[in-house]
Amino acid sequence: MLDDARSAAGALRHRDHAATGGRRDITVRHFRQIVIWPLEIDRDERAGRGRTTEALFEAGSGSEWKLVEDEIGNPDRPLDERHYREFVGFLPHVQRFLYGDTEGALSQLRPGEVPLRVYRRTDVTAVRIRLTPRAEAVTARLTHVDLHFFHDCDVVVLACELALDDVPLDVAQEIMYRFGRAYPPGWTESGEPLHCPDSVEWLDADGHVLARSDFENRDRYLGTVGRTRAPCFGAHWEHLLEPIVAFGSGRKGPLRFRQIEYYRLPQMAFLTLSDMSKLTRSDFIRLTFASGAERALPYSEAFLADFEAKHCYDRFFYEAPKAGGVSTRFLLCGHAFTVLAEGDPAVVEDNERGLLGQFRHQYYLLFLIAHFHKAALLMLSDRLVAAIKRLELRNQSSASRFRTEVYGLQEAFMSFTQRYWIADVSHQDQARDLFRMLRRQLDTEPAYRDLRSEIFDSVQYLDSDILRRQTGSMHRLTAVTILGLIGTVATGFLGMNLISAAELPLGEKLGVFGGVLSATAAIILLVVVLSRPLTSLFDRISGEK
Repeated sequence: MLDDARSAAGALRHRDHAATGGRRDITVRHFRQIVIWPLEIDRDERAGRGRTTEALFEAGSGSEWKLVEDEIGNPDRPLDERHYREFVGFLPHVQRFLYGDTEGALSQLRPGEVPLRVYRRTDVTAVRIRLTPRAEAVTARLTHVDLHFFHDCDVVVLACELALDDVPLDVAQEIMYRFGRAYPPGWTESGEPLHCPDSVEWLDADGHVLARSDFENRDRYLGTVGRTRAPCFGAHWEHLLEPIVAFGSGRKGPLRFRQIEYYRLPQMAFLTLSDMSKLTRSDFIRLTFASGAERALPYSEAFLADFEAKHCYDRFFYEAPKAGGVSTRFLLCGHAFTVLAEGDPAVVEDNERGLLGQFRHQYYLLFLIAHFHKAALLMLSDRLVAAIKRLELRNQSSASRFRTEVYGLQEAFMSFTQRYWIADVSHQDQARDLFRMLRRQLDTEPAYRDLRSEIFDSVQYLDSDILRRQTGSMHRLTAVTILGLIGTVATGFLGMNLISAAELPLGEKLGVFGGVLSATAAIILLVVVLSRPLTSLFDRISGEK
């Protein structure tokens, strides 16, 4: 198998060196891109006391976002075959995570009965992208703009899917490279944003511009970071996420979002070609890493020596498929999941039973779950770091707050583990293998182990600190009890009151009572103060030391 991969790589290298010219000679018959953006959600507890995150979102979203009533589990809606194929492709515990196990319309079920809820906005129907200042704008259909909420987990995932037909390969590569950027990493000397499109515009059904990117507004991004120590996001992305507002933006809202991962959004791409053999090894590598449309290799040969073994899933990839056959190649690098297909359009591009339908449903959910896992782990890790940062050991209120936050993180981690943490998602070999490749490339398993160790180490420290405090209190109480026992025996030995005050006036009785009470309290407080040396004295008397 390894020899086959090496021979295929050798043939592709030969085509690389022999090929000349650009990549406009190759047309992508059908192109899809899905960018997802995992975000951490902060709640305004004063505005949202006693309400779920989803309820706060629905209250502020107006008519723009609508809950997607899933066909699965809803007896009032007929089930399409593509959703049936999606459902049966997963193992039972994954089905419960994605679809719940309670019958009824989603809007009528209680929070938690279906852990995953999806909201969709339909006012944005297209996107116009100008990749560079001198390039012609490309208008793509927006088939989905969704926001995924996970019950009892402060992570949401924005998903944006665009579609194009008959687009040159280099344009598709540049869209993959530039579109999914939350903000520019910098600017050129002439003020052009690095690695980002020149402009992005959301369009409604009539072609009107709803929002436009502002990547060229360098002062806004620099000012936000300098003022708030938080990144500034593109204006078009902030518009899409409303009513959730960006942390550090100065805008008010019951929900705020924070960045969790890198500013480059994870993405999926689906490309169908008439002849995949025209692609060079450089093309495959650039499509894998979504690194643009240049002809040269993006990385060194030494780094790419094991590219085919680490990043290509070639179970059904044929360099020369039979007439009427289908050839597919899956390219994965963690932040990107690319599917290349060649074959009959009726088979490959069928949204109901073909590869396109499988890409948009089953493979999309594999990618979503893997990146949700990573985002949730990063969110919990970030909150643990924030709790430790606020801890002041000599401040009792700070220590008490830290204890509450750590125990809350332990509960959140246990809830995430029991509800969402999944090692295998499917009994189908290809889906299982792809999910394992994603988990390995995202390093979620080591991240899970490290976070679990950090949280439980913190909890163990707090538990041991509580035991230490309880032990000290028991020592003090033991000393008080011993001395109290001595006094009780000494005063009660005669079986009579030492002071006969039954006939005294009430005022004198109260005076005697107050004197005895004060003396007793003083003795007890003195014993408490001296409890540590008294405890040591008792230990020496009993031979413990």
